[in-house]
Amino acid sequence: MTQVLGLARGLALALALVAGAAVTILAVLIFVDIVGRDVFGASIQGTDELGGYVLAFVGSLGLSLTLLNRGHPRIDIFLRLFPARVRAGLHVLAQASIAALGIFMTWHAWGELSETIRFGAVTNTPLQTPLWVPQAVWVAGTAIFALVACLTTLHGLILLRRDPAAVESLYGPPTVDEEVGHYVDQTEGAGHAGH
Repeated sequence: MTQVLGLARGLALALALVAGAAVTILAVLIFVDIVGRDVFGASIQGTDELGGYVLAFVGSLGLSLTLLNRGHPRIDIFLRLFPARVRAGLHVLAQASIAALGIFMTWHAWGELSETIRFGAVTNTPLQTPLWVPQAVWVAGTAIFALVACLTTLHGLILLRRDPAAVESLYGPPTVDEEVGHYVDQTEGAGHAGH
């Protein structure tokens, strides 16, 4: 199971890198468009449309890595009051809820994509973009998120029987100390990179 989760993490990281590259390319296009309008009086057509697509699919591409990094917000104000075994069960229940949400999102996204393909829908913009293209990326992101959430739920269930303490460290919300440590590590890493 650890090997499968390692592969899932690699895939999630690749999707996040694609999302980051898309945002970078979009930022360059917007910059070129602004300079082109101000200096040359000409505009790149469709930058705003492309921006909408990028923002739509970037969110779905980042869901899996966010889940694996315990980055989805959870309300845990009373969680620490429960015994460790109960907390572990609640963490697995939270993973299962996220998996159910991922499946629900994918099912609806697939329905939307199927309808778009059936009607051959294109945008009524200068680019005339076939809508299945950005929607396919969106569906892929949500489907991978659903798969990763199902894998983490299964892993949590296995750990619940074998090692409940590991459930808290892998699937519980990060503690304040963990979050502070993470930011300190990032700051120190950036400081060393600058030297």
